[in-house]
Amino acid sequence: MIQLAQISDCHLFADMQQSAYGHINPYQSLGKVLVELVQHKLDLLLVTGDLSADGSAQSYQHFKQLVDASGITCPYVILPGNHDDIANLQQQFELEQLWLNYPCESPLTLANWQFHLLNTKTTTSNGALSIQTLVKLERALANASDHFHVIAAHHHPLPCNGWMDKHHWHNAIDFVATLSRYPAVKAMVHGHIHHASEQQIDNCNYMACPSTCWQWAMQAQFDISSQVAGYRLLQLTTNGQVATQIFRVE
Repeated sequence: MIQLAQISDCHLFADMQQSAYGHINPYQSLGKVLVELVQHKLDLLLVTGDLSADGSAQSYQHFKQLVDASGITCPYVILPGNHDDIANLQQQFELEQLWLNYPCESPLTLANWQFHLLNTKTTTSNGALSIQTLVKLERALANASDHFHVIAAHHHPLPCNGWMDKHHWHNAIDFVATLSRYPAVKAMVHGHIHHASEQQIDNCNYMACPSTCWQWAMQAQFDISSQVAGYRLLQLTTNGQVATQIFRVE
């Protein structure tokens, strides 16, 4: 069995004392989440974007410091979100800690599972996947029918029925249609909406996890939720089963 945790939308600032929505300090909140993660025997920590709120080099340095202080020993890999600065991500982290090390042609592989790490960042808050990447992803899925697959990205490919749908994934319909053609794709995980959700389409469970700081309210008007920070735990079996649970950290 493979056990991994997903965290997302940490929104760290250069100033570790800075708070934002709900008077939550994202540095302190992430530190609590990471300490909680140590209780699980993780094979991988997946960070699905918006690690930073301001894209600063200092914010990424804070993340590394918090991971070191937490005692987490498993590897982690980071995907970019709309708030992240890709140049600073590349400067502050080793290549194997970034999605860039795992292109569609060579996905991250653990046992008989492949993890496809996608960059949906654009020049706006909205997401998109290039046509070339979508073609490469489909080719990779077709060529690895003997594996099960997890797809990861920052943006949400399915409507969340809240105000965050204004910041949607432009060509999500094509993406979802592609995954539906491959029954071995068992899970798609994302962040961006600061809210935990699950939606099943065909054989794939589309899952969002809580933010490690403030949570967005799923309603038409902008607001925050009273829910607290958290993370998603996933357990993947060799016969293609996916078990998952949300943990909240006060």
